[in-house]
Amino acid sequence: MAVLWTGCKKNNSPDARDIFIATYSVTESWTENGQVLTKPAYTMTIQKSTQQIDKLLFSNFANYGAGVTAEATVNGLSIIIPQQTLSNSKSIIGTGSLADPTLTFTYTENFNSISLVISAIAQKK
Repeated sequence: MAVLWTGCKKNNSPDARDIFIATYSVTESWTENGQVLTKPAYTMTIQKSTQQIDKLLFSNFANYGAGVTAEATVNGLSIIIPQQTLSNSKSIIGTGSLADPTLTFTYTENFNSISLVISAIAQKK
């Protein structure tokens, strides 16, 4: 009597998002009325989305609090921050890239008819 055994194959392929997962110290700057302004450094955490395999979740995006999370899509070492409205009613869209351990991204923020282009440098802690 022969026994045929078939089992579940374990998925050993790496997750492209893994390199992004960390806590970051972030600084941001933008130009307003001809003057370059800089936001004090803040902490942001990036985690994997459990809903979509190519998505990242940025907790405390733009230092708006732990309850404000932005989504980004991973493509290699690049990210796309799709058009979205955050829980604080600010609308964002942007792009970025990772040169480990530094994530740089630029996003446009719209709120109450004001539009700002913000550049961020995020260093893994």
